[in-house]
Amino acid sequence: MKVKKMGLLRRLTAVAAIASLSVLGLAGTAQADSNVGNIDTGKTGSIIVHKYDGAYGTDGGDGSVKTDTSNLGKPLDGAEFTVKQVTAKDGQTIDLKTPEGWDLISGLKASDVKGGGFSLGNGVSKTTANGGLATFGGLPLGLYLVEETKAPTNATSTTDPFLVTLPFAQSNGKWLYDVNVYPKNSVNNTEPTKEVSNPSAPVLGETVDWTITAPVPAANNSIKKFSIVDQLDPRLSFVSAKVAGFTAGTDYTIDEAGQKITINFTAAGIGKLETGQKVVATVTTKVTSQGDGTIENTALVNTNDSSVETPAVSTNWGSLQIIKHVAGDKARTLAGAEFDIFSDKDGQNKVASVTTAADGTVSITLWVGNNDVAEKKYWVKETKAPTGYILDESINEVTVKAGETAAAVKYEFANTQQGHPDLPLTGADGKLLAMIAGVGLMLIAGGAGIVAANRRKNQV
Repeated sequence: MKVKKMGLLRRLTAVAAIASLSVLGLAGTAQADSNVGNIDTGKTGSIIVHKYDGAYGTDGGDGSVKTDTSNLGKPLDGAEFTVKQVTAKDGQTIDLKTPEGWDLISGLKASDVKGGGFSLGNGVSKTTANGGLATFGGLPLGLYLVEETKAPTNATSTTDPFLVTLPFAQSNGKWLYDVNVYPKNSVNNTEPTKEVSNPSAPVLGETVDWTITAPVPAANNSIKKFSIVDQLDPRLSFVSAKVAGFTAGTDYTIDEAGQKITINFTAAGIGKLETGQKVVATVTTKVTSQGDGTIENTALVNTNDSSVETPAVSTNWGSLQIIKHVAGDKARTLAGAEFDIFSDKDGQNKVASVTTAADGTVSITLWVGNNDVAEKKYWVKETKAPTGYILDESINEVTVKAGETAAAVKYEFANTQQGHPDLPLTGADGKLLAMIAGVGLMLIAGGAGIVAANRRKNQV
């Protein structure tokens, strides 16, 4: 019995061993049917885009999530990426479930795919959001071309196209099915400025300079376009433009289209640009009218597809109206009075000369300041009085404020009429003397008559 039991045990052990080998054989067969090497061909993959600003680095990473992003820059929303599967090369199918598929893409670059000879699937586009993220999930295993089809605001260029394999090879024979990529854009974070000069003289028709200082931003894929655009106010007319340190016609051209002035850098001029360099351009204009008294101006600095606007600056103007009238009667105005206007109380810096018209008034538009300065003092002195009136040689202070012509500061000057020489003694005094003389003659005649009458009486 003991021998029989031992024989039965041996037989059961043998059966179990055979069964185990059969199971292992089946398992081995299943593994061979569903894997190329150790790739799990039953999986799908994903490409997770993490968009940051800054210059290109030297290491693209291994596709895993970066735990420390402090040196990557600022996350960028608003970048559009398009992912397309590369399905064939020169008519041969690219299937990464086969060794032949991997051999077809060995050493391949995105520029090769863009160069032609490849078949691409329909693209899927997504825009980065919520901290620069865009996830392309549920992708079949294969080779993918990733392109930035729209750069975020103020990026100087799009990221270079790149290729991603799903799965993505790791060290030690491991594969990554969810691949994280960290493409960068160089972003135009520069802050160009604009300044306005005092006019060549503070009266209409004189010139004003607008100076734009434009720092050159970084550009990962180099600067291909650089321009400065100044859209002039209708009250300004273009005179000239120049860029310090660059040669007109060689390094840049000037395009005048109505009120839009564009300084376009040529290839030669772009070749002289360096990151951080400050380009200083000056646009000279003539002030032709006053309007509401505040003439604002900004400029745009364009680098590749990015555009940054300067803060607004303004040149401010106001009106002065001089009213000349008879002293003691403002209703009786006087034409022909001449005045000099000075910018100093000592009367050394003459701004303009004006003459009152037939209605006794004269108006002039004067510069009063730039930006927040909206009023300025001037001094007025009469240099020639109207005919028949006394010249007022005093110098008088007036404050002119920015605004419309209708809101002109009014300053009234009175003139006293000239006197006249004394006339001879005629009129009432002459009549009195004649009357006295007449009375005297009458008295004399009366006395003579009495004397004559007495004589006749005595003779009788």
